[in-house]
Amino acid sequence: MQRFVRQSGFTLVKVMLLSTMASVVVFTSMKDTLVQERLSGNFQKDLNARLQAEKGVFASADDLNDYIANNSDATAEQLIAAIPGLNDDANREYGRGKFATQHSIVTNADGTTSIEIASLGQKYALNAANNMVAVFTYTEAVLEPTFKNAVTGCKGVNLSGSGLVDSYDSSKGTYDATRSSNGDVNTVIGDADVVLSGHSPIEGDVKASGILYLKGSSPVIGDVQSNTGIDISYGGGLRVQGNVLTQGFVTHRGGDISGVVRANGNVEMLWGADILNEQKEALDIQYGGTGKFEEATEHSQDGINYSAAKFNVNPNVEAVRVYDPTSPDYDPTNPDKECDPLALPANMPNVIDENNSYLDFTVGAQQEYKFTPHIGNYTKGGDGSSLNAQATNIYLFDTNKQNHDRASTPDTEYAFGMKNVNIGSDGVVVIDGGSIKGGDVVWLVDGDFTMGGNSRLIIKEKSSLTIFVTGKVNLGASAQIVTEKPGITASGWGTFSIFSSYQADPNDPSQKNKPGVKVSGTSSLYAVIYAPLTSISMTGSGQFFGTVRGATIEAHGGSGVHFDEALKNLKIGSGGTVKTPAQLKFDGWRYKHPEAFSNTDETSGNAK
Repeated sequence: MQRFVRQSGFTLVKVMLLSTMASVVVFTSMKDTLVQERLSGNFQKDLNARLQAEKGVFASADDLNDYIANNSDATAEQLIAAIPGLNDDANREYGRGKFATQHSIVTNADGTTSIEIASLGQKYALNAANNMVAVFTYTEAVLEPTFKNAVTGCKGVNLSGSGLVDSYDSSKGTYDATRSSNGDVNTVIGDADVVLSGHSPIEGDVKASGILYLKGSSPVIGDVQSNTGIDISYGGGLRVQGNVLTQGFVTHRGGDISGVVRANGNVEMLWGADILNEQKEALDIQYGGTGKFEEATEHSQDGINYSAAKFNVNPNVEAVRVYDPTSPDYDPTNPDKECDPLALPANMPNVIDENNSYLDFTVGAQQEYKFTPHIGNYTKGGDGSSLNAQATNIYLFDTNKQNHDRASTPDTEYAFGMKNVNIGSDGVVVIDGGSIKGGDVVWLVDGDFTMGGNSRLIIKEKSSLTIFVTGKVNLGASAQIVTEKPGITASGWGTFSIFSSYQADPNDPSQKNKPGVKVSGTSSLYAVIYAPLTSISMTGSGQFFGTVRGATIEAHGGSGVHFDEALKNLKIGSGGTVKTPAQLKFDGWRYKHPEAFSNTDETSGNAK
């Protein structure tokens, strides 16, 4: 019995030892399981924090892209100022997740600009945090100058006089010293023709959305381009000193083309018509339609007639741009508005109050009147009355502010409100912003602006006059507009500018085809004329310097147009027309430690 008891006790000891060992194994396994659980939990929290950080990046990128979509000409600095960092506490009730973002601009070694979006994602406060940085390449919009051509006739251009169209640069010197061949002529609405007849040489490119007719005896010193076709009349000598490019047809009846011909449509060349190809391109001519040529040496290249298959290849000529989809007033159903990149008629009621109480302004015989940016009064003759400029806000001057010498209101414009303006007989109006700093004078004319007789409008050096007019403009034969320093003032304004919203009543037959702007002076004139809804007639013998834009342009007589290339830098409205919108492109990720967000409020997650 004693031996049996000893054996039973030993078994108990073994069981207890085995139980202890099993307990150790179990506890060790439980500890490992707990560690694994905690690791899994931490990983999940970290993953959730990272997802929150990514959410911050995506939210910021969406806001930046939304702003770009509505402000396609924004600079990187404007973008960052308009869209600050984000914070989001919306998920707090669903797991206490949140994010905070910060934006910064980085200039790369190659000169490109990047925008970094740093995002801190958090889960359960700082128990789990993940910081990442997304890098986006920011390409700012490419702007075309509002005024980049000598003549822009939206619905058509007809130059039939003997005046020369060319260019110069007033910022570099006089016309004679800086004269060049950039006096471009173009139309911008579909099927708008350009007719060049008489003896009116064009030193610049000519682009027509419709048919381009070369009927005159003087050449075009530049390329000619058309969406519809190019018709060159009978004649001899040089007709085009450049290339002939069209998506349509070419009819070449006589004279020389110094460059090449590229046409998507049919081409016909008659006796006496020649392509010189002075740049020695591989083919004198390419055309996508049918070709009709004379069996003559001038209609062949290297002994091969232009009718050969090697020439009958569609060159896919680029189209003349006929619309501006970035225009604030863009309407694809109404192409007439595409002549108006400044959206002037649509905004004119905000510039000139339709319910105004303006009075007529007249300066007549033996009277002189002087304007500063704030007050106008008679300096000779008259009734002693004066005009005071009123504070206003004109949308075209958001980029360049008016020089009115009132530091307390730098973002406010001051303008003189008038009904009809008539400067006649030998009346004189002087625009004088001051001899030291100068100044910009603004007229709001809710009616017609007329100058006649031997009247004079004198714009002093360092000064400018900008006229907004709702009625007709008539600058008569003997009237003179003297700009002592033409070009752009120190404040960035054009020396003399006319912005017209006039449009003839379509229900009044007597107004059909009548110009809303007439320039018939015998004296030279420097001006920026912008009248997108009316025709502009230039019939005088005086020379026109500056730029002109209207629904149609008719120039007769000896009035030449000399484009001032300095006006390409005239910042009106947003500063130009958007050619290529700004773009934000994802470029990659960069990862940083949470400590990189040291300026983040750890309690709320808001970017400071």
